[in-house]
Amino acid sequence: MKKILTALFFTCLTTSVYAQNEVTISKLADFQKIVANHHLPKWVTQVGTGSQGKKVSIAGKQYLLFTSCKPHDCGAQRIAVLYAPETKKIAGVFSSVEEKTGDEKLQWLNIPDDLSIDGKTVLFASLTGSIDNHPDSFNFK
Repeated sequence: MKKILTALFFTCLTTSVYAQNEVTISKLADFQKIVANHHLPKWVTQVGTGSQGKKVSIAGKQYLLFTSCKPHDCGAQRIAVLYAPETKKIAGVFSSVEEKTGDEKLQWLNIPDDLSIDGKTVLFASLTGSIDNHPDSFNFK
C-alpha cells in the first residue's frame, strides 16, 4: 500500500510541476501588452481554456501556435496566437460569434507584414480546427 501511495504522490507532484511550467498564451512575454490595446474580455488574460503550443513553420521561421477559448462557451469566443521564440514576437486573432445571428467577427492582433497572408491562414485554421485535422497542410516553407 505504501508503494502505491508513494507512486500516486510522485505522479501528482510531477503533474503539478508540469502544469506550472506549461507555456500558455497568458504566460507569453508581451502578451499582456498586445491585448491591452484591444477591447477583449477578461478571460483572455486570466482564465481561458487553453492548449499547449503546436510547432508550425511559416516562411522558414518557427512559431508556436496557441489557442484558448472562453470557459464553458468555446463556440462564442476564441483566441489563437502565434509566438516566435527566436524574436519573441506575438500575433493573433480573437473571434467572437454573435449568439442570435451566428455572425463571426475577427479581430486581428499585431499582424506584421511577413505574416499577413500565411499567418492569418494558420491562425484562422487553428480556430476552425483545420490545424488539428490537417497539421501537415499548414507548414508554409
